[in-house]
Amino acid sequence: MRKQRSILSASNRVLILGAVALAATSGAHAQNTPDAGTPDSRVDVEASQAALPPVTPSSQAKSKGLIAGSHLNFEFRNYSDYLHMPGSSDSDSVNRHAWVQGVMANFESGYTQGLIGLGFDASLYAAFKLDGGKGAGNMAHVAKGGGGYDQLAWAYPGIYDVKARISETVVKYGLQILHDNPFFEPHDNRALPPTFLGTSIVSNEFKNLTLQAGSFTKVDARGRTSLTDMTTAYGGTPFKRLSYIGGSWDYSDSGSVSLFANQADDVWRQYYASVQQSIGSVDTIKWTGFGNVYSTHSSGAATQGHIGNNAYSLSLSAQHGPHGILVGYQQILGDQFFDYVNETSGIYLVNSLDVDYNAPHEKSLQLRYTFDGKYAGLPGFKTMLWGATGWGADASAVANRYGANGPGFTDIYWRNGQPVHGRHHEFGIVPSYTLQSGRFKSSKVTLVAMWHQGSAYYSDSSNYEYRLVVTVPVKVF
Repeated sequence: MRKQRSILSASNRVLILGAVALAATSGAHAQNTPDAGTPDSRVDVEASQAALPPVTPSSQAKSKGLIAGSHLNFEFRNYSDYLHMPGSSDSDSVNRHAWVQGVMANFESGYTQGLIGLGFDASLYAAFKLDGGKGAGNMAHVAKGGGGYDQLAWAYPGIYDVKARISETVVKYGLQILHDNPFFEPHDNRALPPTFLGTSIVSNEFKNLTLQAGSFTKVDARGRTSLTDMTTAYGGTPFKRLSYIGGSWDYSDSGSVSLFANQADDVWRQYYASVQQSIGSVDTIKWTGFGNVYSTHSSGAATQGHIGNNAYSLSLSAQHGPHGILVGYQQILGDQFFDYVNETSGIYLVNSLDVDYNAPHEKSLQLRYTFDGKYAGLPGFKTMLWGATGWGADASAVANRYGANGPGFTDIYWRNGQPVHGRHHEFGIVPSYTLQSGRFKSSKVTLVAMWHQGSAYYSDSSNYEYRLVVTVPVKVF
């Protein structure tokens, strides 16, 4: 089975920049609340004469109102993609291509004034296919029953939610996008992103601490225009609801920790933890260490079979001026693939690149070079170049337990008539440039080139992929 991923996923952007879910979003990214003044506990003359720090109003206290605080923005995204998967002969080879112009009209209301502020968000998504056949899959449009569909243009409500805010806590219900979440980061590598139906809570009541909770039931997937049940990314197992809770604490200017847990009904319970710490300066050498772990265990009816899987990654990076080097190691501990929610980049492991390196018992190693033009007189220009290799995969335990004609979720454990095993490797480069000024300020051009070489019995096939994405944001008000 071929599981397409994008190196542009948010999980890798977080690792490259050395940050781990340090702020949550409510439409745009929310800001941490500054220190509030602590009044003297003695209520007397001395206290009345003390010069106390002023209490900074909360975000809700500063609300401009439902209309005055609203924003309308457009994002135009021109997306082209070519994917080649060589076969044993030309007739067995797979070639998929697409060229799509997407547009997102995003309206975010302000909040009504008072103790509790109310508001809503609404976005209209639309796309026009410039090129690409039925085999393009979710690169273009997917038919209602699945499979490629030769549709020229499509439009649908991408986001619609109602929201409430008290102080620095926001609750939303409806179709929405989450960020800085190790389970629900959107897999946004097409002309239009996926969105999810449910309830989310994001709280920044305490300085440097972001708390999150939520429960979701449906997804509006990439390439689709209607809601469907959520599924697991590798097992393909549908489930009715995924709920999560967790938080991230920025314990210093250069370090953070995160703890999260989720439950996919009748499939699994999953736990996540991470720690990140930086020392030094880019003027000399800035060292950043990052470690994280997922622990996944079957629950309820266990519709994806028994799961007892742990996965972790460790990375160390060094940056001097514009140049950065990262070494990342990742390992899967268990007889199952490390799995996550489909349509998300809910895999913050460092070696989730073109492919995920997530087969049972697999180990992987990555070497990455980054260039940040901000430190070299070229603001807006960035490049990332990487190579990765995986080894030690062994899916025989699950493959032999269920056999070649086992349940659908075991198909991934077989490749060319044998249980998944073997080595594989990949190389990639992602240069990008963001305009720093002028009429089209913040417009971005990104080129992605990735080459993956899989062995005969590894789950991910060999592939060569080239992607060009041009994004133009337009602020109306």
